[in-house]
Amino acid sequence: MSTHETLTRRAWLARAAAAGTTIAGQHVWGAAITAGGAKDMPIVDSNVHVWKSDPRYPWAADLKDPPKQDALPSTLLEMMQTHRVDQTVIVHVMYYRWDCRYAAACVRQHRDKFMGVCRVDPQSPMAAADVDHWVAEGLRGVRLSPGPGPAGDWIRDRRQMDVICGRSAELGVPLCVLCSTSRLPDLEAVIERHRDRLDVCIDHMAECPIGQPEELKKLLALARYKRVFVKLSHLWSLSRQEYPYRDTHNQVRRLYDAFGPERLMWGTDWPVVEQYCGYGSALALFRDEIKFFTDEDRRWILGGTALRLWPSIQSG
Repeated sequence: MSTHETLTRRAWLARAAAAGTTIAGQHVWGAAITAGGAKDMPIVDSNVHVWKSDPRYPWAADLKDPPKQDALPSTLLEMMQTHRVDQTVIVHVMYYRWDCRYAAACVRQHRDKFMGVCRVDPQSPMAAADVDHWVAEGLRGVRLSPGPGPAGDWIRDRRQMDVICGRSAELGVPLCVLCSTSRLPDLEAVIERHRDRLDVCIDHMAECPIGQPEELKKLLALARYKRVFVKLSHLWSLSRQEYPYRDTHNQVRRLYDAFGPERLMWGTDWPVVEQYCGYGSALALFRDEIKFFTDEDRRWILGGTALRLWPSIQSG
């Protein structure tokens, strides 16, 4: 059993139902959560990418090796239907750099199924305006990716980071951060300054290697900030074993004990996951294979937590 205080099933369903109401006749993200989820459980994939070779959405000028195959929303929707995944968060892929039009177009076309997260150039003087623009276009989150070397030192630029984080907080959208554990101390300084008003999601468990407890401590330290969340994903790339990657489960347990299920969420990172276990197995990994999760835990990790960060979607 979880050592954390968890909501009762009735209270949890009441919160989920609140996320699925309508406002002034507009469709609201979460409204279809019981359509496919087993045991009245919403299933929300917190991290996928889509792209298409299309002159309307050109690759970034400096992209030297564009993808040879498309990752289309139609393919994703088919897999979601097959595996009873109700909704999905599309994270803008870097093949387009800061041009998030394709992700925005996919969200507009499938508002009942997709939520979107944009990227902005963290070193641009127009970063705050870019956040405004993409949120107005229907994307409801911002991803930043500070690398481990000097090129990622922009995260230490207090003025610039406060502009981006401040605007995200004002708009009520979460900041998703893709980084290695080496950047977590820098990120913690940012979180500390915005701890009371900005939701922050650490993507892919900060790629924390298994068997390096000192690195894991950097991630666990962020649990004291109540608005910090973690995506449970990329177990397949961290593991030294075959599916279901049991050598990573202890690390998941450490995160579970620190953050609680209500601040953890699964994600496939489709289509990257197809190089490893595949989409359906990525869901089964968190639904079936990690044995210390209770049914209540799974309701949070497989959907409820994502609906805390992305509770509604605008229409029109």
